[in-house]
Amino acid sequence: MSTKTIKFSVPDMHCESCPKLINITLEEIPGVVSSNASLKDKTVIVSHTEKVSPELIISAIEETGYAASVTK
Repeated sequence: MSTKTIKFSVPDMHCESCPKLINITLEEIPGVVSSNASLKDKTVIVSHTEKVSPELIISAIEETGYAASVTK
């Protein structure tokens, strides 16, 4: 099973709890292999299987209260 890695911008992260909450939420999604949220960079790098769409990841991040978008 191949994996993909996508970087997301999450500009509203503001404290140490923000990336922890995002990582926990994303890692609960079946097919997400890893999530690495960075408060310093205000980004999340997600490795996932092909079953997981970028839209699903963005939706999960938004459910935690943060806006997100795929970075180029």
